Amino acid sequence: MGMLSFDVTCPYCLRENAVLEAFSEKLRGNNPDLIDVAFKCRSCQKAGIVVVDFKNQRAMPFKISQQGYNIVIPSDSNKYKILEVIPEIKAPSAPENTPERAAKFFIESKDDFQRGRYETSVMNCRKVIDISTKYLMGESVKDINLNNRINTLFKEGKITEQMNSWAHIVRMDGNGAAHSDEEISKEEAEQILGFTEVFLMYSFTLPEMIKKRQEAKDSNQ
Repeated sequence: MGMLSFDVTCPYCLRENAVLEAFSEKLRGNNPDLIDVAFKCRSCQKAGIVVVDFKNQRAMPFKISQQGYNIVIPSDSNKYKILEVIPEIKAPSAPENTPERAAKFFIESKDDFQRGRYETSVMNCRKVIDISTKYLMGESVKDINLNNRINTLFKEGKITEQMNSWAHIVRMDGNGAAHSDEEISKEEAEQILGFTEVFLMYSFTLPEMIKKRQEAKDSNQ
């Protein structure tokens, strides 16, 4: 028995060389040219759908594979076309109004997490906090270490007690990920990523929302 597989990135684990193996197919509604092919990723074991255009082909691809042929889509050896992969791969983003460099590393951290690189994800979260605290205090404090920067921001009332705690957790776990052999679990990385995202929202998104609201209120007076 052959196998039908898809040469695309898995929409779940984002592995570029993952084997997405088909296990079923069905015509899409009354359209004779489109089929929904169900697949399962051999890396993360999650399932999805690939919408395939098989116009001008002699048969549906999964049916052919069950006759002993190995088929890969897309491929120069056949004319099957992939129109859509479900679920869609979602590009990671940072909270609104996050400074550009902090947003860059936060997006990298989310991408690392999606790809299972948990230690790298946590290290990038620490980088996000590092950049964010410099932004909040100004470049004049760039030579002050992160620990003291976080404490100073709290003492000056620029971050709340909870934000202070979150920032220190990210700082310490980021150091641990960089300098120890201890593995970071998916759950731990997800928690650190969540702390970092909330820190950015409280530091940049919420203040900007309040500012715009106040400006709109003042302009109507």
